[in-house]
Amino acid sequence: MRPRVASQFVWPGLGLLIGVLAAWWIRAPGYMDADYYYANARQIAQGSGLQEPFLWNYLDDPAGLPHPSFLYWMPLASFVSAASMAIGGVGFRSAQAPYLLATAAVPALTAVLAARFSSDKTGIRQAAALAIFPGFFLPFFVTTDSFSIYALIGSGALAVMASAAQGGPRTRWLAAGVLVGLAHLTRADGVLLLAPGLVAAVLSKERRVSSVSLIFVGYLAIMTPWWARNGLAVGSPLPEGLNRTLWLLRYDELFSFPATILTAERWWGAGLGVLLKSRLESLLANLQSLIAVNGLVFLGPFMLIGALEKKSDPLVRLTAVYLFLLLGMMSFVFPFAGSRGGFFHSSTAFMPILWALTPLGINRVVRWAAGRRGWVVERAQSLFGWSAPVLAGVLTAVLFWTRIVGGSPMSPAWSGPANAYAAVSQNLEHLDPTRSVVAANNPPGLYLASGAPSVMIPNGPPEALQAVVEKYAVRWVVLDANRPDGLAVLYRAPDTLPWLMLARRIEWEPEGDILIFRVIATEGEGGQ
Repeated sequence: MRPRVASQFVWPGLGLLIGVLAAWWIRAPGYMDADYYYANARQIAQGSGLQEPFLWNYLDDPAGLPHPSFLYWMPLASFVSAASMAIGGVGFRSAQAPYLLATAAVPALTAVLAARFSSDKTGIRQAAALAIFPGFFLPFFVTTDSFSIYALIGSGALAVMASAAQGGPRTRWLAAGVLVGLAHLTRADGVLLLAPGLVAAVLSKERRVSSVSLIFVGYLAIMTPWWARNGLAVGSPLPEGLNRTLWLLRYDELFSFPATILTAERWWGAGLGVLLKSRLESLLANLQSLIAVNGLVFLGPFMLIGALEKKSDPLVRLTAVYLFLLLGMMSFVFPFAGSRGGFFHSSTAFMPILWALTPLGINRVVRWAAGRRGWVVERAQSLFGWSAPVLAGVLTAVLFWTRIVGGSPMSPAWSGPANAYAAVSQNLEHLDPTRSVVAANNPPGLYLASGAPSVMIPNGPPEALQAVVEKYAVRWVVLDANRPDGLAVLYRAPDTLPWLMLARRIEWEPEGDILIFRVIATEGEGGQ
């Protein structure tokens, strides 16, 4: 009989402990995606609804501010944080709380999945311990982004599909569809989980039509209300402009203005060699991420061996279907978004499953080595099995300290972007207390710091920036070292453009100075 690991509190307790320790230094969202979800959660919690006072891309040719929210990214992460803030008050710590709970739940789910593969209590504990120390994922699990909840929803969906394929109540197919819908509501590529669901229905070999129908009923029950909202907000279930992301030739073109320049003809005109090269480079980057990030290098071979050990299990097969679909989508269809974090983000859906398989791979290798070296199998399995989570814990701590804390516990590196925008906000308050529209590299982050409506500095030359300034009545431009290539000259020589006047220079180390420009003249005075 398999151990009742789900009833144990040790794994969520330890997961919560590690999450809380990490959260001590995660005091701000940290990057634009997390800023976006937190800012929109605040909008919802404060009664402003699904409207955002900032623009971070121009794909749908936005008319002005405010703008309907979640036309590119999906809303579940913000809904979760908004619900938490409704209970605990508006603030980052309240918004962060659900992700700490999700981080705590990941090891517990991993233990349940490990119990599916083996009744070995030691292996189950080792799998859960690996999930407690998730390496590169730890800071992202505990901020206001969808990493940890997507790990729960994605792995849960795959596990329910596998269980349904092996028989049992028909309602499991409905539950699988609901989980796929929640995955899609979390991330746009969550819809890929429909594919393993259909494979699971085929594997079940009985009542396939009704199984597929139940999956779609559950999925549509979640997604139809959201599509209806989009229809009311922008006139279409699928927002206009998303297809333009297919025609990028570089990642920075995501921020092009006007976005109408992103066409299939221009894309194809770049040449087949250019298109293939970028996709192969993305595939290589994603494979490297799979090895170094998902597998922490040393765990990867054991994950693979464990999967081969259980290759007949429907859960392993369905996970492989999702992994290969995700790898293909993020390498060949959306190569720039994929290699710049999309694959890393969505791969959390199978991480609890990989952690659950790892002890099986370690035990298999140890049995093979013991026969050749004369080891006592049980003792060697215990030694090497527990060495893996210990080493994962050390690597997690080193990665967190060097990348997140940055050697300054009182002022962690993770908070650097938020601190920079806090300094910008203080200067803007003195320059313009009316909170006019500001152009910046991270509009959600600047809005969180200052409350000023914000738009993205567009990719391209100064003419593109001027067009944005005129259309959206921009009065201030904040330029930092992370500026578009087309504005490099302006950053080096702030008096280059006659319609911009340098109002403040903020010295900011080590990233570089932050320049605040006042818009002193535009042809479209007044904007929209």
